[in-house]
Amino acid sequence: EALFDSRVIVEYLDTLSPVGKLIPVMGRERAEVKTWEALADGVLDALLLARLENNWAGRPKAQRCQPWIDRQLSKVHGSLKAMSQGLGEKPFCAGIYLSLADIAVGCALGYLDFRFPEIDWRPGYSNLAKLQEKLMQRQSFIDSKPA
Repeated sequence: EALFDSRVIVEYLDTLSPVGKLIPVMGRERAEVKTWEALADGVLDALLLARLENNWAGRPKAQRCQPWIDRQLSKVHGSLKAMSQGLGEKPFCAGIYLSLADIAVGCALGYLDFRFPEIDWRPGYSNLAKLQEKLMQRQSFIDSKPA
């Protein structure tokens, strides 16, 4: 039977490992990781919508809605601010160990860099930039970097 949607797949894969869980089993820690995941997914949704509106094949530039694109990018900036505040000076999004929260945020920031290189987000969110730099040194992020 097929599994679909990233959230379902990662939940399933996390149950297969007896150690090194990416998602805490219960309680406040689990809710925190899942909240970070939802925030990162929201960033990805807004970025994808902005990109589609701006790059839709066959749609004349005059028919693109710049205010709508701007609203999507405003959501991204608001989310980056929330992420930065939530991260603070912690080494990882949800504590002292890598979790799904960090993977989700790293993927969102990676997509932002890949599809919107003109958005210079690092100076305003140096703690997120530091986290992203740390994540990009991991082999799993190196191997899955979009190209």
